[in-house]
Amino acid sequence: MACETAGYICPINPKNQEMKKMKCLLTALLLAAATMGQAQDTKAHLRDFPKITIAAFKVYGVCGQCKMRILNAVKAKGIKSAYWDEESKILTVQYDEELIKLDAIHSLIAAAGYDTEKTKAKDTVYDALPDCCRYRSIQSLKN
Repeated sequence: MACETAGYICPINPKNQEMKKMKCLLTALLLAAATMGQAQDTKAHLRDFPKITIAAFKVYGVCGQCKMRILNAVKAKGIKSAYWDEESKILTVQYDEELIKLDAIHSLIAAAGYDTEKTKAKDTVYDALPDCCRYRSIQSLKN
């Protein structure tokens, strides 16, 4: 007589019923443990996805060249996407907080010569911008 567990036939000596039951039970437990191990492994992979954060803040600029420089400045590890609206001056950034912090993003933009609502660009970097991108002088003319 043989025991069938999950399609597997255990060839066991029919004289010893206790041994037969024990081996079939062990086989079933091993199959269950292997299946549970795979399920646990699948859950572990779900925890590996990055946690994406979205931030929007003001970045001062005036033209298409400004937009190009601002977007190039935020091409860094951890930044998934960025969009700067020329009219509203709002930069929207999707980034992985584990790889880059929001303050670092502000610093990247300031290093390119553009002021943000948190960080001001150094005057020497700002002065190196083309004349059409000198947003500080344009803003002072409007006031």
